[in-house]
Amino acid sequence: MSPLNRLRLIQFGAGYNLPVHVAASHGGFARHGLEVDVTYTPNSTFLADGLEAGDFEIGHTSADDVIAEVEGRTLGLTGGSDIFLFMGLHSGLLDLVGAPGSADIESFRGKFLAVDSKVTGFVFILEKMLRMNGIGPDEYDLVEVGGWESRYRSLLDGTHAGTLLTEPFVGEAVEAGCHVVARGSKIMSVYQATCGAARRAWAKDNADTLVRYIRAYVEATAWCFDPANRSTCLELLAEKSGIEGRAAERTLAVLLDPEEGLYPRAELNVAGIGAALDLRAEMGHLATPVPPAEKYIDLTYHSKAVGPGEGEG
Repeated sequence: MSPLNRLRLIQFGAGYNLPVHVAASHGGFARHGLEVDVTYTPNSTFLADGLEAGDFEIGHTSADDVIAEVEGRTLGLTGGSDIFLFMGLHSGLLDLVGAPGSADIESFRGKFLAVDSKVTGFVFILEKMLRMNGIGPDEYDLVEVGGWESRYRSLLDGTHAGTLLTEPFVGEAVEAGCHVVARGSKIMSVYQATCGAARRAWAKDNADTLVRYIRAYVEATAWCFDPANRSTCLELLAEKSGIEGRAAERTLAVLLDPEEGLYPRAELNVAGIGAALDLRAEMGHLATPVPPAEKYIDLTYHSKAVGPGEGEG
């Protein structure tokens, strides 16, 4: 038997990692000749630095994080970056959540709001939401706290008035007295959120390995959508992510939502990447004219893995 190709994956800790857990626990990666080591990142900068340095081959991060890397804004690179997007995981799966004393957007005025980064990721969705409600950039303070769990805990301990969260943290925050102030999908109806990212140089030299990774991930996602596997999905959420009981039920329902959940084929939403670019420019962090989405993506690997899809046109 040939040795397995080892891949190092870095991602945020969240319920949407379920397909990775399925592929690892039920032999999906192994069937495609892969051994995947998973590391969880404290924030987007750590993830991007790790990819750039070659400490990880694959990262699951936001489309905007990759845009920032390519434009050289995060690391101060004069020549940009060769990181690119090769598949999509979902469009958002996030909500704006207020602390127990902050039940609406108006209550954020003059307050501290928790974010992963002030210049990349989902922060621009938060800022757009505030501006849509008449709260200008000088009427709140953004504080870089880190990933989902760190921001969730900052709400509960009263350090920050609001933040963007995903499941299971949304439901757990509400049970602890917090408030869902707005649904992310209501602000950005078309958006590409978390994606698969890698370095172009590595992908070129390891094309077959990347194709097999995508294929294994898509097969695991399809497995999650099979109703016969519901109980096992709940068990994996508990075992791998510590999400149990009602939180697991709620998280799985969100992940499998046909409109707003995981992408069954893990295709990139090219229009959603365009929306992320437009939003970055609107918030003053990307020069116009906005580059085409194609600057940041390569659909070749996904097409070889599962064939062309509607979201890739």
